[in-house]
Amino acid sequence: MGILPLLKICLGVCVWIWALWPASVRAEEPSALPSSYEDLREAGIRFLNQGDLALARHCGERLLQLAGPEEERHPAVLYSHLLLGLAGTESGADSAWYVHLETARALAGRQRDYEALMMALNGFGNYALFHNNDVYTALSYYFQALEEGKRVDNRRLYAMVLSNISGAYFMRGDFSGLRYADEAIRIAQAEDEPVPLFHATMNRAIFCLAADSLLPQAAVAIDALEQMHDAYGFGTESDLSLLRAQLHAGRGETAGAYGEFARAMENFPTASASTITMVYIEYARLLRTDHRAASAIRVLEHGLEHIDSSGVLIHKARLLKEMALSYREAGQTGKALECTLAYMEYQDRLFDEVRERATQEARIRHDIFAREQRISEQQVEILGNRYKIAVLTGLMLVLVVALALIYGFYRKKNRLYQAIVSQNREYLQREQLLLNQIEQMRKPGPSAPADKLQDLMARFTTLMMEERAFTDSTLTVASMAERLDTNRTYLSKAINENTGKTFTQLVNEYRIRQAISEISDLAADKPLKQIAAEVGFSSLSTFYATFQAVTGMTPARYRSQLKGL
Repeated sequence: MGILPLLKICLGVCVWIWALWPASVRAEEPSALPSSYEDLREAGIRFLNQGDLALARHCGERLLQLAGPEEERHPAVLYSHLLLGLAGTESGADSAWYVHLETARALAGRQRDYEALMMALNGFGNYALFHNNDVYTALSYYFQALEEGKRVDNRRLYAMVLSNISGAYFMRGDFSGLRYADEAIRIAQAEDEPVPLFHATMNRAIFCLAADSLLPQAAVAIDALEQMHDAYGFGTESDLSLLRAQLHAGRGETAGAYGEFARAMENFPTASASTITMVYIEYARLLRTDHRAASAIRVLEHGLEHIDSSGVLIHKARLLKEMALSYREAGQTGKALECTLAYMEYQDRLFDEVRERATQEARIRHDIFAREQRISEQQVEILGNRYKIAVLTGLMLVLVVALALIYGFYRKKNRLYQAIVSQNREYLQREQLLLNQIEQMRKPGPSAPADKLQDLMARFTTLMMEERAFTDSTLTVASMAERLDTNRTYLSKAINENTGKTFTQLVNEYRIRQAISEISDLAADKPLKQIAAEVGFSSLSTFYATFQAVTGMTPARYRSQLKGL
């Protein structure tokens, strides 16, 4: 079962619930905000908890005024940047929020305020996950926050980070994340903290729903969530209806599942954009399973319109994948192939965006470093004659900044390598999607291909993915055409019109994807020379050159990146 919808509930509904659970919820005007540093800081965090981002921003602006322009090391400056950054990540309209959050992270490190550092790192992680659809970068930030959490005695924050990690693990299809959810539940129960308990329980329900053998445990978790919803108002009716619908579907209770999906859609006005998208996806999956593919396609078209209008893209790839399966079930092979290519194009675009964001973030960090350098140089000039030793200190500071920039560029390169590894894992998922489509084509029904080129492409894909014809190092377009009972010109045309690639390029892609799969099996740890021969390369040098051309790194570097994840 696909449960990605609900991660928006677990990680996104109360993204900023961190330090204080308010005893009461009351409206406050900017003019009524407190005037002291401590009261403003606590009020700003409380407004983030309540989701009142406008008032949280007002608190951040007041804190900056309170510190004054000459008080760069005042703790109020740290929390002003932190509040402005966390409140701004909800929109993501510009990079101003990132500058605030990066500044807060730097100040928190210097002032050794590890709770503020945890909040900043968690903010980066949430934005990477929900706005950039970048699970691996989000996990990197979450684990950094977890490390900082070991320095402070705040079990609530620690449990919230564990819950976020478990949700991110599920987003990448890794069920080992269940242990993080269970640990968060244990801590939240021991500390009697309802906020992390709700989100961790939600993640546990999601993991259990994904495994048929754990459906009884999923039912227990859903009952607990409903009780917390009634007691504290956590989640929405659409979220809970979606959970119940998936539970009914897992039990084979189709009528009950349809009823819950109807209730979920009735409550769309109070649901998040992500939840609405996933209701469409899960409802369409149930229709397709119930052999109502035409209805499933109509539902998914509504879902695609909703994604375009809301701008929340996190589940778009999943929707395109489900749409391809529904078209295949309906016998519309051409449409299915069109959706599959759209899915692959979307994944490629995500990878390009990751690289662009890495460049932009490096530029912002450079600007922050440069600004701090200018401030330091001005201070040295003012002290000039009285403290000549400050000149040497300023030069040392310049050197430190330069080294930090070099280190930052190296880290940027490493993030790009990790993004490449993530992209290639998506290639493996696409391969599984094509295998599923081929299996659907074999089922009886009106699924004849739209034309001869598509039929030839489908048979070619079958030979590549099921019989692994690419492992033959002597494979040529002529020999493949003979196996397919056609000629090399017609085969080349089918490949080019469907993929935009040549026969050699496509065969090498299959070989590299299989090589990536073999290298990703860290337990087997096969020698690279053996892998090259098994996937169809006649020489190790050709394998290295092709692998680097496709992935941007050598096979050895790719394996080391995997071991570092």
